Amino acid sequence: MTLEEKKAILAIRKYLNRDFSNSYILKNFDLAVNQLIQNATKLDRIKTPGVKSISEGNQSISFETGAEAWTITPDVKALLPIPFIRMYWSWQFYLKMQI
Repeated sequence: MTLEEKKAILAIRKYLNRDFSNSYILKNFDLAVNQLIQNATKLDRIKTPGVKSISEGNQSISFETGAEAWTITPDVKALLPIPFIRMYWSWQFYLKMQI
């Protein structure tokens, strides 16, 4: 497993909010893993962290707000299931609801 695959798996696991194994994510969400690696590789080549736009001569590039490598973009989200929502109830809150 490459370093890029590990980063993509971690990002997908955090997005889905599930504790899937690395092999499960690679097997079931391989298209999303590959798309995320492609997106991150392209962005890493052209974007310096913290820079919002680059100008050189007549050319100018502006980056989307929040565009960083290894973030789940809409094209990657389309290849993944809906994230799992965890709800945490405190015991004290439960007791108040019973009164």
